[in-house]
Amino acid sequence: MKGQVLAIGLLGLALLAPRTSSAQQPWENIPRLNIYQVAYPVEWNGKTIMLGARLQVPTDAHGKMPAVIMMHGTGGIRYSGVYYAAALNGAGITTLEVDQWGGRGLPGGASSRPAHLGDNLGDIAGAYRLLRARPDIDTSRIGLFGESMGGIESLLMMTQHNSDAVLGPGVHMRAAVALYPICWLYNHVQGADFRDLVDAPIRIMVGSADDYDGGGDACRTMIGELSLQDGAHVSLRVFPGATHIFDSFTAPYQFNDPGANRRHGGVIHVRPDPEARQQARDDMVSFFRAALEAK
Repeated sequence: MKGQVLAIGLLGLALLAPRTSSAQQPWENIPRLNIYQVAYPVEWNGKTIMLGARLQVPTDAHGKMPAVIMMHGTGGIRYSGVYYAAALNGAGITTLEVDQWGGRGLPGGASSRPAHLGDNLGDIAGAYRLLRARPDIDTSRIGLFGESMGGIESLLMMTQHNSDAVLGPGVHMRAAVALYPICWLYNHVQGADFRDLVDAPIRIMVGSADDYDGGGDACRTMIGELSLQDGAHVSLRVFPGATHIFDSFTAPYQFNDPGANRRHGGVIHVRPDPEARQQARDDMVSFFRAALEAK
């Protein structure tokens, strides 16, 4: 694979979904998969490090497959990644879930964030090159998915400037989904330019009660401020009453984040919403199935 990809383990598992019952589980309907633990090189703080990622390939797919790169939030890898990946795999889409913290030796949380919003976009480029090196992936059908911090990165990657700089001139992701990104940042904070977008569909999903920084209202404002050409690429879904990280599988909790409240800091409330979580998963799968359809 031209030295770009290091496979550090092959589980080679053919996973079978458990039988469905009246008490259905979040992991229901997992398709048969080959699962690989892989790593790829990125430049960070003047040195080359290896980032790990989980590659899930549907075993019953035929021909070159579409793929989605998955970027986690500030807290790092969560169970929601498995939840979303399995649904995409069931639609015949390969997934590559990147761990941005492990290879850097970072614990996750606000202290692990890069100094500048675009500093870790190279993580996405490395993931793209890993997929491009695989003969079973259709490189013209690679999408991008991110949650919170990963959602911020995903939107940044959909500008012509960042895409050209990181992936190469004329190369861009086929589609992107951002879950609860911080919409007020865009075109108001240095390094968060969101204009001159690539020719690809972009989907944003957020809760109306997201108190990190304005939730659905902030995203509506951001989209409304785009040019007509750029705005035509972006769609928004707001889940009534849903908070930040509404797709959590934990009990309700709260945390203090220095980046909240327009970087003045504040307490963020998280209330898991199973209905919104399932709707977001279904929406995401439908979006990528249509956007990554073979042409």
